[in-house]
Amino acid sequence: MKQSILLEEQSDQQGIPYHSLIKTNEFEELVKRKKSFIIPTTVFFLIFYFSLPLLAAYTKVLHTEVIGPITGAWLFASMQFLVVWICGFIYVKKSEKYDNLSKAILQKYRKELGE
Repeated sequence: MKQSILLEEQSDQQGIPYHSLIKTNEFEELVKRKKSFIIPTTVFFLIFYFSLPLLAAYTKVLHTEVIGPITGAWLFASMQFLVVWICGFIYVKKSEKYDNLSKAILQKYRKELGE
């Protein structure tokens, strides 16, 4: 209910009936593509992120020295910084494509939506 009220307010403010736009096949495909990227990436990141404290607290895996006096915990923690930057870079690149797709959808339906 709140979402429909919000959509109506957005429609009134900008003159675009978004409730009609979100029912199109192109928009549904865009949402499906975004979810197919965002959900697995988020799940991977959360598992990777929370595995460090869990492995460090409950196992001895990360306590072994891997490179000289550097333990696996330090390497794993360093890898987290790298993974954050890589995930952020990939997200920015993917979001540019999604933004372009959403602009194309809006342009296509602009006349049909009454603008």
